[in-house]
Amino acid sequence: MESCSEHHIATARFTWLRRAVLLMFVAAMWVCLARPITASDEEKQAAQIRLGARLFKEDRFASRKGDLITSCAHCHQSNEDPEKPHAFTDNFTRSWVPWRAGDPRRDGARNAPTLLDVTALPRLHFDGQFTSLEELVEGTLAGRNYGWLPGEEDEARRLVYQVILEDTSEVTYARQFKEAFGVALNTLSPEQVMNLVSKAVTAYVRTLRSAQDSPYDRFLQANRLDARPARDESAAAYGRRMLARLAELESRAALKLSPDFTAEALDGMKLFLRSEGARRGNCVTCHAPPLFTDASFHNLGVSESEYDQVHGEGRFAALRIPDSADAIRPSRNTCETPVESKPERVDLGYWNYVKLDDATLRRAGESDDRFLQRMIATFKTPTLRNLNYSRPYMHNGAYPSLESALGELIRLSHRARAGRVRAADDELAKIELSESDIRPLITFLNTLNEDLKARLATTSR
Repeated sequence: MESCSEHHIATARFTWLRRAVLLMFVAAMWVCLARPITASDEEKQAAQIRLGARLFKEDRFASRKGDLITSCAHCHQSNEDPEKPHAFTDNFTRSWVPWRAGDPRRDGARNAPTLLDVTALPRLHFDGQFTSLEELVEGTLAGRNYGWLPGEEDEARRLVYQVILEDTSEVTYARQFKEAFGVALNTLSPEQVMNLVSKAVTAYVRTLRSAQDSPYDRFLQANRLDARPARDESAAAYGRRMLARLAELESRAALKLSPDFTAEALDGMKLFLRSEGARRGNCVTCHAPPLFTDASFHNLGVSESEYDQVHGEGRFAALRIPDSADAIRPSRNTCETPVESKPERVDLGYWNYVKLDDATLRRAGESDDRFLQRMIATFKTPTLRNLNYSRPYMHNGAYPSLESALGELIRLSHRARAGRVRAADDELAKIELSESDIRPLITFLNTLNEDLKARLATTSR
């Protein structure tokens, strides 16, 4: 009896299990048949990048109240110039913006930075205004670069919405948004469309990366040199380690140079890496490889120099800048290009946007006032890759050549050692270079240029 009972139980269990499996199979088939066929994640990503590339060049989003047609690509050019490629920037000192009667100007606030490797940076714009690419895109499309004034953000979003919704191109925006995000445009609000626009443009900009195949990169590979600091190694310590390694290879006559990386470039590299002793550029401290930026903010005296050129020597040092209790940040007057008729206008850079609890820059025991004063006229460290394709230089674009930029840094380092640069970064005074050092430094910096013309010609096909 016991064995018979066990047999019935086993049979019942098998029957139940078979029915359960059958039901699960039927349910799975029903779900598959009921669910619409969707693109893979890779296909959606590719569709978002294609859409973002188109939106990047879209010139119908600018305010109709301004006098310029503009787009992201107008200021961040690549292969539009038949004479020379650009590293997704322009050759203007400051990029042009549409003229408005309520804000009569032609120039923007600053030089357009390169977009190559921009996704590796935690804060964007020279003054660190934005903390994400999505935020930057939305702020730009509804901001002054597109001819909009403060308070017109909703109007800007409605125009973007109208242009996209009413598009009748051969491949419509409606189709592209459906492919990229699986949405029907006519079911979305202007705010939702703007959000997706920012996501698409961001997807495209994330593809803009340096190839890191320059003569400098090949020199490192040929000599088996580390391309970046080790984990928890400071940039200055990396520089010392690299200098020791170069000396060791030279002592054994084992260092490999090439026509693209000459002895003069090597001399410039040593100046770049050296942060101690005589003939030190102290460059590596802020321009850490492999992207040649620390993504941080420093005051090299450039904004002060520009202000004093307009108003007279020593005027920036005497300028009243509010303390933490009184400061209104950002304000119109502290994000501006200096003009002779309005001495209150000055560009204080990251001072406008830094949070007082910024743990990456604030020092232990530092008061709010001291910290904010130390942030006066600080600007984000730019990358040094592909400088040949991103002139003019510095946040104000005031330096048309590497010679002029390096010459100004040498002059400002002398002033910093004499205590004549207000709130100067500590590293500025540590630069010890002469005019004879400019040529080898430029030779080295030129080894950071990639063959951007060939690359852009390939990607534009």
